[in-house]
Amino acid sequence: MWEKVRQHSRSSVIVIFAILISSCVPQKKLKYVQDETTTELKPVYNHLRPVKKIKPFDNLYINVMSIDEQTARIFSNQNTNITGGINVNLLSYTVNERGAIDFPFIGDIFLAGLTLSEAKAKVETELSQYLSNTAITMKFVNSNITVLGEVRNQGEFPFFKEQINIFQALGYAGGITDYGDKSKVTLIRENDKEIRYYNINLTDKKIVESDLFYLEPGDVVIVEPIKTKFRNLRTFTYSTFLATATTLITVLYFFR
Repeated sequence: MWEKVRQHSRSSVIVIFAILISSCVPQKKLKYVQDETTTELKPVYNHLRPVKKIKPFDNLYINVMSIDEQTARIFSNQNTNITGGINVNLLSYTVNERGAIDFPFIGDIFLAGLTLSEAKAKVETELSQYLSNTAITMKFVNSNITVLGEVRNQGEFPFFKEQINIFQALGYAGGITDYGDKSKVTLIRENDKEIRYYNINLTDKKIVESDLFYLEPGDVVIVEPIKTKFRNLRTFTYSTFLATATTLITVLYFFR
């Protein structure tokens, strides 16, 4: 009888350890760019960073500078917040759906499709009719990306650079958790009233050469979970495993 108990206990321990091992996350699942998932390894990967162009609903910070400070202040629209500092939100101009900004005393200035340097030159030309010796500062502001799924800190994140790549965006979210599938990342992007879904494999080194490497304002990044997480949710917890294993070891010890 006791021999059967010992055999049954040993079998139970083996089963428990097998389940535990099968629920562990393989190390290769935790790595981002890997040699094994790249079809062609290169010493150098080249990517021409795209130049961001202005599009409808972008927000532009525009500050006018001139020798005539009093007049320049009118065009700069410099509002301050309650603490006395400059509020960038109040300084920004939103590009409307037609691709124009409504500039004080000038009216609509169409900027869609232009780079920042081209738009800056166009606004300066328009201003030259009212002010001489002017210069302006122009930047993109209020840009946001959203990161969801298996990351440590989900949410919408503002960025102040002209462009960020997908790794930088994941960095804002604290990185991918151990249960995030780096080979199955979904990018949702809206362009010209069309919403498209893209699949991204972050374990492939060639991602840096992809057109999806650099994100656009409004992009949504979703990290899918790996199957191991669901296996773990269906099985018992580590505390349950330890309690069960301790009991079985005790039984084996007393009836050996």
